Amino acid sequence: MQWEALGFKDDPFRTQPITSYTLDLYTGNKDKLKQAQYALNTSNMVMVIEGDRGVGTTSFANYLRFKAQEKNKYFTPMSEIKVEPYWNADTLMAAVIGNIVRTLELGYPSKIKNNNRFAEAKSIIGRITETFSSFGFSAFGVGCNYGSSGATSQPVVMPTQILAHHIENLVKIVQDLGFKYGVLIQLNNLDVGTVQDEEHLKVLLNVMRDYFQTPGTSWLLVGDTELRRFIAQEIDRLDDIVAFDAEITALSEKEYIELINTRVQYFKAKPQVTLPVDKEVWIYLFRITKGRLRYIFGLLNRLFSALQLGVLIDKISLELAMPVIKRFGEDRIKRHRLSETEEIVLRAVVASKAIQVGDLAKQINKPQTQISTVLGSLLKYRLVHYKQEWRKRIYMPEIDAALAYSDIEQAKKRLED
Repeated sequence: MQWEALGFKDDPFRTQPITSYTLDLYTGNKDKLKQAQYALNTSNMVMVIEGDRGVGTTSFANYLRFKAQEKNKYFTPMSEIKVEPYWNADTLMAAVIGNIVRTLELGYPSKIKNNNRFAEAKSIIGRITETFSSFGFSAFGVGCNYGSSGATSQPVVMPTQILAHHIENLVKIVQDLGFKYGVLIQLNNLDVGTVQDEEHLKVLLNVMRDYFQTPGTSWLLVGDTELRRFIAQEIDRLDDIVAFDAEITALSEKEYIELINTRVQYFKAKPQVTLPVDKEVWIYLFRITKGRLRYIFGLLNRLFSALQLGVLIDKISLELAMPVIKRFGEDRIKRHRLSETEEIVLRAVVASKAIQVGDLAKQINKPQTQISTVLGSLLKYRLVHYKQEWRKRIYMPEIDAALAYSDIEQAKKRLED
């Protein structure tokens, strides 16, 4: 996709989260943002940020971190820590040290070059790298199945107490640089039952609880909508020190259109440039994905390539877009080679939008045990997901399934209403 040919400096719809260089692009959750920023006017803060996949939890947390750094409240690494499945506490703390060291080295080379504490922390990173290199690629969780049980061995980096000592030294360095409250660390991928095995995550967070209270450190724990419930129900020790939590929700349609316009204004090369996508296409994508921005932007880029925007056509209308988007979903469904029963169950979940196992069994006249087994397979294929409401599981279709089995004519009528 040649965005320059359409009058843009770069792709306005990259799927990566907001960074320190693109803070002006952040849109939405204004009230929650203000509350979270107020909560960060202190040291030793533990904050939980949760939300559905693709709605902007990472961007929300990044915006908080980098804005706090602009005001010299906190020093924060350039990258969030993506917690891999089956990391131990020492692996996680080593990753934290590595990120702080690299950011300090890039941002303040002259101020830290003769600092003994920094030199010691940097030497630790060298030793850690050697440990992982000798252990092999399995140390990084390569080959793990997210959400499945089992154990992947990890090399012992070094005692967590020693690593904590180096974090304390790095905190003193950043405070000497003028950051009032110390270091603000963001831990991502804390998605319960999908990325992280529940039992392992419980052990990891229980161990980390004591280190979350290291003087001069604050932490943003970022995960899906089950994270706060999981901490409250399973990790009492950590629950006691969580001082603030925010559930990030999808943008409203108004905010969503505002976000699109902001990105167009930011990336266009000339004042007269407009986005070659009809507004109806934007609204359709928003509604069918339930506002999941990462998925919308991914679909857009695939749509641009499939229709060769800027080469074969100059503008994408709803008539052009809908059948192509539907085909994207169908192609993904075909890869799983579903059985007849699996497809019947999946279609029923899509039609219902949200349904319990018992109701689904009655609807398609199949035994409940069989439906439970089929739903287990569809969960594994990531074609459905569920939310826990007390003891009940409410099953909903993933976006690929919603796209594949969407009724185009009905969707058009809803857009017209």
